[in-house]
Amino acid sequence: MPEHATVEMTDETEALEAETQRLELLLSTLGSKLSQLAGEQVSARQQLETRWLNDLRQYHGEYTADELARMKESGTSSIYVNLTRNKTRAAIARLSDMLLPNDDRNWGIKPTPEPQLSALSNSPDQAAKAEARQRREIAEQTARLMQTAIDDDFTEARYNGKARDVIGDSCLLGTGVLKGPVVVNRQRRAWRRDEQSGLQVMEIQEEFRAGLERVDVWDFFPDMSAATMEEAEFGFERKLLNKKQMRELSNLPGVIDAQLRKVLETDPDGTHISRDRRDELRHITGVDTVVNNKRWELWEYWGPLDKEELIAAGVEVDEDPLTEYNGCVLFVGEHVIKAAINPLDSGELPWSVHNWEEDPASIFGFGVPFLMRNPQRVAATAWRMIMDNAGLSAGPQLAVDKSAVTPQDGDWKLRPRKVWISTGKVPLNQAFYAYNIPSNQGDLYSIFQAAQQLADTETNLPILLQGEGVSGGPGARTATGMQMLMNNSNIVLRSAVKNYDDGITEPVVRRFYDWHMAYDEREEIKGDFSIVARGSSVLIARQEQQEKLLALAQIAASNPEFAQSTEWQGLYREIVRSMSVSADSVLKDEETVEQEKQQAGQQMPPDMQLKQMELQLKQQEQQLKSQEMQMRAQREQADYQLRVQEQQFEQQYRAAELQSKQERDRAELALKQNLTLAELEAKLGLESQKLELKMRETSAKLQTQRDTTAAELTDRQNERRARQANMEQGFDSYG
Repeated sequence: MPEHATVEMTDETEALEAETQRLELLLSTLGSKLSQLAGEQVSARQQLETRWLNDLRQYHGEYTADELARMKESGTSSIYVNLTRNKTRAAIARLSDMLLPNDDRNWGIKPTPEPQLSALSNSPDQAAKAEARQRREIAEQTARLMQTAIDDDFTEARYNGKARDVIGDSCLLGTGVLKGPVVVNRQRRAWRRDEQSGLQVMEIQEEFRAGLERVDVWDFFPDMSAATMEEAEFGFERKLLNKKQMRELSNLPGVIDAQLRKVLETDPDGTHISRDRRDELRHITGVDTVVNNKRWELWEYWGPLDKEELIAAGVEVDEDPLTEYNGCVLFVGEHVIKAAINPLDSGELPWSVHNWEEDPASIFGFGVPFLMRNPQRVAATAWRMIMDNAGLSAGPQLAVDKSAVTPQDGDWKLRPRKVWISTGKVPLNQAFYAYNIPSNQGDLYSIFQAAQQLADTETNLPILLQGEGVSGGPGARTATGMQMLMNNSNIVLRSAVKNYDDGITEPVVRRFYDWHMAYDEREEIKGDFSIVARGSSVLIARQEQQEKLLALAQIAASNPEFAQSTEWQGLYREIVRSMSVSADSVLKDEETVEQEKQQAGQQMPPDMQLKQMELQLKQQEQQLKSQEMQMRAQREQADYQLRVQEQQFEQQYRAAELQSKQERDRAELALKQNLTLAELEAKLGLESQKLELKMRETSAKLQTQRDTTAAELTDRQNERRARQANMEQGFDSYG
């Protein structure tokens, strides 16, 4: 090999070694810098951790070791009456119920308003209005698709369960932390039929998705100089890993194996920057301390990084000097094992924080136990005094004159049926003296009740939220009074709900929106949207909300302009939800409604449908009138037949009466004139002929009247039939 080639290779090797040493030095410097920065945040948080330990002791009803020692030394009661647990559990349950409804999301996505669309909508040009309407529908459809995508991510990540844990942390310790989006590797299992064997085979598919994590507040170390997460420049998260978990880190993409191997070789016991509080937490909850607790502290840093530091960690970066780099670094002790650029272009930190009550000077807030620290102390002290006083006043204090009596068994302890021997030096009635300690139970219990009321006042959590009895007059026990109390109790939770909307819901959903805009391949879900946090919308009690929704529906229906600008389907959905009914189970989906609208549009036009309905109504009216005329004719026919029958009966009655009269006249005439029967018949024959002639004339007159009446009735019936025929043909003739 030529000498100059050897020299060149030596120079390249030396340059490569020098570059490697420089990069290792940069990594070591970065690890030292981050380790020191993390230690500063840990030291700045010591006071907070002491307060959290006190909160946990108070929540679990435990005294400190010093307090128990003092009580034991003084011989007083060590009982603990726990008001804090009920208050904290009520706050967690109520806040979770309001922020995480079972039948709805506590967030939404809607298109950002565009001034150009407003101008087109108000334009007199119909084509411009149609274009604005079409663009708005497309934007709303895109927003719904984006909302579905994020909702699917939340469902996969079990958002509701992790959000409840965050709410529990914030109510107990004052601060809850939710982290996301984080890249998670999920396995999906699917069964398919093997074409060769014909058997069902399970396939496991791995996919990277955006997920969520609930971060334990004990492991969260943000920029302690900041008052809010928006002001925080960086943040740290600690994870305690065993040896197996440390080795599994080598499977992560981008891990520097040499650095990870160096950690396991040079630091077998693990380097701890912060104090592990788990032994103290176990002691508070009554769990024995675990002796074998060898863990490594894996620190995760998010914040600004230098370009050289990223290059040293193997990260490809742009060479633009104006670019500010924001990334993530994993390190153990002073050893950097991985670095990466922040996946979000906004450079936003992945943590979101919720405070039960915010501290204007810190990221960490105050929880329920801290707010009721003094009332809890007063209540516990008053209850111990009640127990001590009850023990002292339960029986008398005895004084015995030993010169007057002597116990037979030599034991001076009192017990039933004990025998005493009198010495005779002092009268026996003066040998014993009993002194009763006064009972102060009433006064002490008043102090305890005052502490309970003070706890309600200082926490703004009335006893009504704990499901206990309602104090107040008779009006408070009515349905209206109860509703007013519930509404008033909701008011005190508005600040906590607003803190959750501002601290968790809005920033987390916004980061997931940025994630999908940057990395999702589906172009149909991308657009300019705004995030809507709706946690505060459920603050109004269901009954009050229902009344307001119904009133809103009436107002919108009474005004055509309001009706045109009202989303009726959405309004009706909210009314159904206010009745605590699942809207999905009783309402049609939007696609079904649109299909039915289209089918209805393909049918007869509305004006033709209206005319057809009017014609049907007119025909029904004519049929009713025809039936009425038929019934009237039937009544007239029945009346006529009744009159004919009456006339026939009257005629028969007159004929019978006339015949009876003739027989009587014949008998009387025969008696008076003493005429023979033949003579009488001859004389009466003439009279009967006259009578018969007269009856014929009368019958002829009656027949004439009947014929006239029948003719008139026939004419009226013919006229009715003609009118009915005209009406059946659609002609109206009532003249």
